[in-house]
Amino acid sequence: MSSSIKNSIFIFILLTTFLSSSSYNTTQESPIEKRYKKWLTRYGNLRPSNLSNMDLKKRFEIYKDNVQFIDKFNSENHSFTLIDNKFADMTPKEFKAKFLNEKAGNHTHLKRGSYRNHLNISQETSCPASWNWVAKGVVGPVKDQTKYCGSCWAFSAVAAVESLMHLKTGKQLSLSEQELVDCDTSYNKGCKGGLKEMAFCYIAKYGLASSNDYPYIGADGKCKSNIKRSATIYGFGKAKTRNEKWLACYVANRPISVSMWSHPRKFMLYHRGVYSCRRCGHYETNHAVLVVGYGRHKSTGLNCWFIKNSHGKDWGDNGYMYLQRNACDGIGVCGITQTPYYPI
Repeated sequence: MSSSIKNSIFIFILLTTFLSSSSYNTTQESPIEKRYKKWLTRYGNLRPSNLSNMDLKKRFEIYKDNVQFIDKFNSENHSFTLIDNKFADMTPKEFKAKFLNEKAGNHTHLKRGSYRNHLNISQETSCPASWNWVAKGVVGPVKDQTKYCGSCWAFSAVAAVESLMHLKTGKQLSLSEQELVDCDTSYNKGCKGGLKEMAFCYIAKYGLASSNDYPYIGADGKCKSNIKRSATIYGFGKAKTRNEKWLACYVANRPISVSMWSHPRKFMLYHRGVYSCRRCGHYETNHAVLVVGYGRHKSTGLNCWFIKNSHGKDWGDNGYMYLQRNACDGIGVCGITQTPYYPI
């Protein structure tokens, strides 16, 4: 039986279960019930096939609460909008536990001198007013970590290495995040979190397999041996922290892996526009992404960073987001300039 037929059957079962369990099934459907049925048709196949009636009722109540939050937020004229995407039946607490990385802000393991400015960028370096590596064809397709695995650190590191390989060879490789999840365990913890710079250390030492040879399963697995390595790097560098001007110059040289603080609910439901955080200064970052450009946002006119995420193309703006830039005296909103690393 094909996967599309299986998905269709599963969605039908979900819809039937929802309708039969609804307390309103003998009266006219409410607008939110209609909206949820439409949502199930699109995203129901992403849910476990063993959902019970009680589970589905709970998911509906969570969905309803998120939709109320979305509609209220979107009516307030913010610089970005939210949408009932594939995470809309999850609580922020669930999303944080499954997909955000508590270890992203802990970098005390690195000794002084273990990294340096390999790109020789200084305060005198001039960089372009805008830059976009996606438009230049250097950035690989958006991938999806969201199989209940907190592996953003691996996806951010791999995306940076894929872009570096393209810059060096002109070839677009798809490399293995799963190898890092399974094998890079001296400091990183697989689906429980990790650090992108430690992933660079692993890749420099061992190389990295392709995603075809070592496919992503979204769970902790046993490290496979005797896998052909498709790429390697020499090491990693670190951009000057807490300085957006310097970060822009680094990004104009190559995509940069960064960590940021992601509001569990607003980030989870982000759709379009320029995402921002309310406060500046130090953040305990919780999510790793890749900065692939910067410039002025067409719709809002705001200066922004162009971010590649790892939640699939059905999240955000086709898998990407825009993050406000030059709003915190150069320090950066959401902790964006605190831990910028790049492979070499």
